[in-house]
Amino acid sequence: MSNDLSVFVCTYNSAVTLDDCLSSIEKAVEGGRVIVIDHESTDGTVEIARKHGATVLSERTGLGRARQMAFDSVGTRFLAFVDSDVEIVNLGFFRSAVADLEQKGNGAVVGMAVGHRLAYGLPASLLVVRSDDFQGRVIPDQIDARETFYIQERLDALRLKTVYLADAIVHRSQFRRYKPEWEGANTRLACGVELGQLAFALKVIVLMSINSKSIKNMAYAPVFYLKFLRGFVNPRPWVRLRREEG
Repeated sequence: MSNDLSVFVCTYNSAVTLDDCLSSIEKAVEGGRVIVIDHESTDGTVEIARKHGATVLSERTGLGRARQMAFDSVGTRFLAFVDSDVEIVNLGFFRSAVADLEQKGNGAVVGMAVGHRLAYGLPASLLVVRSDDFQGRVIPDQIDARETFYIQERLDALRLKTVYLADAIVHRSQFRRYKPEWEGANTRLACGVELGQLAFALKVIVLMSINSKSIKNMAYAPVFYLKFLRGFVNPRPWVRLRREEG
């Protein structure tokens, strides 16, 4: 399997979580090809990536550009995205994902967080697709979040469905400040003013809060959505997430 799979980790000041992330990938895909695409980190991220033997590529535009670089540079049948703040705990995930993608009609496999039971959308925290399905330009460079909108568009055009595998990861999210506005701004850039996308965003926020089983997170969901709308209505100040600010 390792000869058929390339694993891409997009990083930006990810030093706190990257070591655990890459260690878990090494266990899940022994001898696999791991490529870190870094957004000019200043905190030791690149040094950690090289310590693990990962190939390091650089970009200075944003997450959309990083994802497109992965599609452009992949040389294997399957491509995986793993977020830098994710630790893979189901070490058989990639083998199961490849098996699912061998089945007709399947186009993507998502690894869900431990304990989460409500699936939604196309999160790229842990995502595996076939490389041949994503030839050419997929994601515009100016997008810095909500880039999975374009991945979903490609899957829809090919009439392919997504498979969700439970209890695959632990997600230690950092840099939560201004994240709702950032996602709202990039949703506006990707989708324009579509009421359907606003309804979809609300659905995802509610399902995420329920999955967490945290009363605090459930209570925060309306606030998160209002902040999301703040970025959606006025995207310019929020398009880029500055991680040095949290």
